[in-house]
Amino acid sequence: MKKSNWFIMVVAGIVSLALFATDTFAQQTLEDVKTARGLNDQDVLAAVKTFMPRGGRDEYFSIVGTGNSGTMIVYGMPSMRIYKYVGVFSPEPWQGYGFDDESSLVLKKSSMDNRISTYGDMRFPAFSEKDGNYDGHFAFFSDGANSRIALMGLDDFETKQVLSNPLFISTYPGVAVTQNTEYIIQSSQYPAPWDYKTADVSTEFDDKFKSGVTFWKFVEGENVHKSRMIKEKSVTLELPPYTLDYFDTGKKASDGLMVGLAEKDGKNFVYVIDYNKLSTLTTKKINDFNVVSFDEAKKNSAVGFIALPSSANTVKVTPDGKYFVVGADNTLVFDFAKAKDALGKDTPIDAASVQKTSIAIGKDVIDIAFDQRENTAFASSHGDSKIVRFNYESGKTESELKLSFKPSFLMTPQGMSASPHSNYLTVVDKEGLYDNYPDVGPVRPSFQHLIDISSDEMADIYTMSLPQANVYGSVAVLRTTIKPIIRYPLGTNTRTGEISRYKTVAGQEKIEREGNRVHIFGTLIRSHITPEIVTVNEGDVVTFHLTNLERAEDETHGFTVDTYGVHGSFEPGKTASVTFTADRPGVFPYYCTEFCSALHLEMEGILLIRPKGYVDVEQKDVVLTEEELAEYKKLYEEKLVVIDDTQEIINGVVTWLKENNFQDYPYVAALVDDAFDQLDQAKTSKENHERYAKEGKYKDAFLWAEQYWQYQVKTADVGLRAKKLLSEKVDVEE
Repeated sequence: MKKSNWFIMVVAGIVSLALFATDTFAQQTLEDVKTARGLNDQDVLAAVKTFMPRGGRDEYFSIVGTGNSGTMIVYGMPSMRIYKYVGVFSPEPWQGYGFDDESSLVLKKSSMDNRISTYGDMRFPAFSEKDGNYDGHFAFFSDGANSRIALMGLDDFETKQVLSNPLFISTYPGVAVTQNTEYIIQSSQYPAPWDYKTADVSTEFDDKFKSGVTFWKFVEGENVHKSRMIKEKSVTLELPPYTLDYFDTGKKASDGLMVGLAEKDGKNFVYVIDYNKLSTLTTKKINDFNVVSFDEAKKNSAVGFIALPSSANTVKVTPDGKYFVVGADNTLVFDFAKAKDALGKDTPIDAASVQKTSIAIGKDVIDIAFDQRENTAFASSHGDSKIVRFNYESGKTESELKLSFKPSFLMTPQGMSASPHSNYLTVVDKEGLYDNYPDVGPVRPSFQHLIDISSDEMADIYTMSLPQANVYGSVAVLRTTIKPIIRYPLGTNTRTGEISRYKTVAGQEKIEREGNRVHIFGTLIRSHITPEIVTVNEGDVVTFHLTNLERAEDETHGFTVDTYGVHGSFEPGKTASVTFTADRPGVFPYYCTEFCSALHLEMEGILLIRPKGYVDVEQKDVVLTEEELAEYKKLYEEKLVVIDDTQEIINGVVTWLKENNFQDYPYVAALVDDAFDQLDQAKTSKENHERYAKEGKYKDAFLWAEQYWQYQVKTADVGLRAKKLLSEKVDVEE
């Protein structure tokens, strides 16, 4: 290429870029942007419906299991913004779940051999209920891979309890809650012997293989942390070797009943259980767990099976509790009252005698979701790529929405309660092939679509990607139903709710040693980890018990020790511990892993691990020359001037805050409290530098004065942040 041509091409490129930039920056109006991006009015309307302006908040909290990852995702509707990943059945390092001692204990208690499972399979969650409505207190999940069940507190969205089912080898990865959360229900999935012994599938299947439904007794105490599932008061109904699938509980008129899908020898059923009656029957102990035999339940009309004409994918109870709807190509509606009356009469129960109606929905119906509108529900037809709205009372379809993908699992806000809402429907797309999503390798995220169902004309308005997740079912509740906390009472063990015996307050930090066991009782506050230096011996078992002293919102600190792979997350007020064996000698920095302020990098310390056989060498005092002493005296006096100037700034900030009534703004007041906490920590430094100055030890006086000034800087930093926040609030009000 000739140089002249090359020059022309470069100039042309620059001009093109300039024109493009000019055109881009010229997009000043909505119509300009629509034209430039090829958007139509429907695109813009859909975007506006999900856009959350600053200061706005989502209408709903939604939770969904990540399937194989063993964690829970919390997101908002309709923005579909992900708020949090919560460790439930598997360790989650961001919040130190399964890494700090307290959460590790939660996971170990769920194991029959004191191990931490690093995997979980959770698909269909449930919220706690009061009179059939979500109360915003708790969420529950079942682990299909390791036969566990978990309780999450919704005041802080943390896992509080994980239990192992001592009977089930294979567990269905879903739960259901009775209408006043008396029981959390979990079922087996694939039949297996319960005695952990081998058996011949071809000859011993009916005798030794079992399935069952467990009713975990739940007792709600005075607060989240006093509320637990009680193993000793729980009971399992032993069933013949059916493969069990989705299940749901009755409400209102059908309170005390539950229904679920079962399959055996190619035949399909809906099982019906009267769990109120079950709780009164004679039990036996298997694996130290209360069990009601199938014969005992049949004899007392507590269980029955309804034969289905074909396989089904779901069964759900209508909001009024009058019916249960079986999701199949020919969706079936059954009368709960008739089914209850038929318990104990026929085996199996004649379907026609309890069926109300059937509705032809489409091909491969996967799921059902209920609507606030009377007797209205939605069904997903995977084979026909459509959502169908139908009336389960009249048995007629009302409308449908053709989709660009094959729909699977559905959710309406509060749709599993007695009070569904009628504005949104989420639809899971398990295949996730989209032209506008770049490939990130063979594995793709899961996708959910948000459907606007607020009018008779349904509209697909948003596609949400959920990475690191194999998404199935979800549930959503009005945001205002949940009352999250801002901070914990100082020293809280967040897994038990109790004040930790390792709680440490400012000024009481210490290191205790007994043999090779070393306990460090420390504190975290911007921008200081106390103690800053810890010395141990190779082979010592070391535990850092740390308390976050912060009171301001979202002032979380993390903690790790380099190369030792430990991590903890310390939200304001929380006390937690990390333990490890110091098996590598050397110098190992420890530091805060969460960016917490402009002085975040100062939150660090040193762990010295002395090698085996190390002998301390006595250090001789260094004698300063007169010139050196004079230089330190000069440095000390200069530092005093700086200290006075810094204090003047602090005093000015304090005066301004008081004049503007900072105490009326809780978040600002919390910052002010934190600022004064910093000064409280500085008292010892002040006493020391003044004492050493009086003794003429100006090197020590200077070093302690420097330490005091560091605390002043941290105090000023927090105070100035408080002033900035308060000035913004005052400006808005004016």
